[in-house]
Amino acid sequence: MSLKRILVGFTFILMTCSSFGLAQRSEPASTSAVGGQIVVSEGSLKRPVPVLLDHSGAKSDRRTFTDLHGNFEFRNVPEGSYNIRVGLEGFENVNYPVDVPGTPYVFIFLNGSAVHGRGPNALGGNHIVDVGQLKAEIPKQALKEYEKAVQEIKDHNTQRAIERLEKSIKLAPDFYNGHLGLAQEYRKTDRLDAAAQELTRASALNPREATPLIQLGEIYLEKNNFERAAEVFSQAIRIEPGSAIAHYALGRARYRLSEYAEAEQAFTRAALLDKDFEAAELMLLHAYVRQGKLSAALSGIDALLKKSSGSSPNRALEKFRSEVVAAMADSKQGAKKQK
Repeated sequence: MSLKRILVGFTFILMTCSSFGLAQRSEPASTSAVGGQIVVSEGSLKRPVPVLLDHSGAKSDRRTFTDLHGNFEFRNVPEGSYNIRVGLEGFENVNYPVDVPGTPYVFIFLNGSAVHGRGPNALGGNHIVDVGQLKAEIPKQALKEYEKAVQEIKDHNTQRAIERLEKSIKLAPDFYNGHLGLAQEYRKTDRLDAAAQELTRASALNPREATPLIQLGEIYLEKNNFERAAEVFSQAIRIEPGSAIAHYALGRARYRLSEYAEAEQAFTRAALLDKDFEAAELMLLHAYVRQGKLSAALSGIDALLKKSSGSSPNRALEKFRSEVVAAMADSKQGAKKQK
């Protein structure tokens, strides 16, 4: 069996891995992942923040913790309407509605609930300091427009949200969260060039944050500009070398450039950083096969099958295994004939 035939047979397994983001990891058809980033109005997180996902019909809620950058994810979430609940001391509680699979990634902005001796420029005063502790002060009206935009997003009013966010950054050109949120809404309406412009601005405002670069790289992937995507993802990794998502995204760009050895390296790193990152593990198998590393692919398949042994059988992965085994047998047979 040829490597090309194996890859064709394996393509459908990777369909759920074809687009990036916390929600694009491989999931069963009836479930999805929901993720996002918690952004605080002042400074940065000092410790992981608990995040709850509740459903009116569920007997109990699900909970997870953010990393120190505020990123979080819930996996294998059945279709339905949910609420993401966040409570952090010193900030207002948030109850953010999401639809699964309609809302795969969200930004949740936490407003401070108390002022701690910072004068008129403190939260609740005339201005608010942006999340990146930027030098520019954010006018109160700009923040109000941003908060109204968040509500419009909750109500699925994308165009109104865009209008609010455009007003917000017009009032406060250095408002990092405004540019980031506007880029997200532009992407919903396929305004990729406009989204890229906002993400570039957000990255310039907060150069120590990898999120805008990862999203920008994803846009380049969508536009089939794989070289530029690889450059941007590499930049994101320099900022946040411990990001499994960034390494996975870089691997996808390298793979599309037919740089399979480099793609293998990136997928391997992503899988090491996140032991449950199934999409990275599946793409790593794909990179192995592209390079003719059938033994490595077989070992990876067996590891995945063992990991999922407690759940329902993965027929697609089992079929892929049999094809790899057949290809290895054909290869050995061919080698014997040459002797």
